[in-house]
Parts: sequence; structure tokens; C-alpha cells
Amino acid sequence: MKVPDAWSSPAALDVQEEMCMVDFLEARSASPDQMALNKRLVDLLAPAAGAQLLDVGCGSGFLCRLLASAAQSLGGHVWGIDIAPHFIAAARRCAAQAGLSPWITFEVGNAQALPYVDGRFDGVVAARLLLHVPDPVRVVREARRVVRPGGRIVLMDWDFGTVAVDHPDRALTRRILQWRTDHRGGDNWSGRQLWGRALRAGLRDARLVPVVSVSHEEESSLAQSLWRAARGAWEAGVIGRAEGEAWIDTLRQQIGQGTFCASIVYFVVCGRS
Repeated sequence: MKVPDAWSSPAALDVQEEMCMVDFLEARSASPDQMALNKRLVDLLAPAAGAQLLDVGCGSGFLCRLLASAAQSLGGHVWGIDIAPHFIAAARRCAAQAGLSPWITFEVGNAQALPYVDGRFDGVVAARLLLHVPDPVRVVREARRVVRPGGRIVLMDWDFGTVAVDHPDRALTRRILQWRTDHRGGDNWSGRQLWGRALRAGLRDARLVPVVSVSHEEESSLAQSLWRAARGAWEAGVIGRAEGEAWIDTLRQQIGQGTFCASIVYFVVCGRS
């Protein structure tokens, strides 16, 4: 049975649930693997002097803050839009705490019907979003619409079906990873589908950039995802709790010994409107 994807409709949750999600987003953005990935996205968007940029599905605004740090020195500006009002409120607070409010504007809105005129922006990024929306191609078409002709669009999603982890119990590892891929957290094959969706949405000069993220430490977001996958699998009755706890303990022992190794592929598509 597929677990409902809270990230597809965060605005429908209560305030406490939304704020827990904000805390999760901020903690994840501080993990070493996500920091490296977010920097790669900024580099691929390649903001120029005076660039007006949009982050669609901005969450708590961590990527906007990275973009604003670049825009600050280039005389540009960043907009962040998200469907969840409490995400936007938290994004504004975080930007203010970082001293970046003058370079970022946050707004509540729907990625499938962006409240901007055609050609408003020089570049758009949509990261970790399309796996949670009902019509990904429509979202990419909206991104194309609000980008000026020739402007840059950067899309990114993970693909949990590409996760590899070294564990002595291969059969149990397959059960956990397959359950996580097929039943939790949106469309976990979205990464491999990104290329086709980008082309169907009409992106020009598109190129696919696979980013392999390798983790060796517990602080990585991938390691934390593995722990949650095991817990979710035993809560769903796919594995026993004792099995799941033993599986996690083995990986933690590897971390202590310096032998832990896990990886996931993030698919990035760069193109122009």
C-alpha cells in the first residue's frame, strides 16, 4: 500500500505538521551531500549580472538563499514560490536571519499556474519538486512560460531506484529499498523520467547531467533516508521491526569502522525556454 505523500499537498496539513516539515527541510539542506548538490544547481543555473531568478517549490528557501548570495554581488534578485503558506513564512524568517531579505521575494502560489507574466525571469530552477506534483509536464511548461526567450531552466529530482548500499543481507536490503521506492515519498522514479518530461514540455538545448552522490557518514541525507526507509518498511509490515533495527545497526557499525558506502543518482536537466 502506497503511503500518502504529504509533500504533494503540504498546505492541507496543520500548522504543527508543516513546521515539522520546515525543520526537516532546513536540517536536510545542512547535510554535506545536499550542500554539495545545491551548489551544483546554482553553478548550472549560472546567474549573470542583474539576473532575475525564480525557485519553484522553494520550501523553506535554502536554495533561494544560495542563489541570493550570488545575486547580491551581481545586482540580481531571487523569487521563491511555494504552495504552503507556512513554508513561505519560514522562508522569509530564514532569509531575514541570513541578512538576505533585500535580495529575495517569497510568495505563495501554485507551480502548475505560476502568477507571473510571460518572460518575467532570466532563469528558473525546480528542484525536488516534480516527483510530488500531479502533472510534472505542466509545471515545466509553466517554467518555460515565465522565462524570457533563451533563459535557462534547471530541473532536478532524485531517483530512489538508483540507491546502492553495501550491506551483507542483500535480500533484506532489496525488500527495504524496493518498498521505499514504490510506496513512499512521491514518484521515486521521477529522476529517470525527467529527461522525457523536459522534452515533452518543449525545453530547447536540453542536456542531462546525472549527479552521483556518495555517502560515507551518518550526517548525510542519504543515510538518514535509509534509516527512515527501514522504519517505514517495518511500520508497513513489509519487514519485522527486529529485522529493520538489525539492518540499521549493521550500517551504523560500518559507519563507525569507516566502511559505510551508499549512493544515489540525482538527475538534472538543463535547458532553455
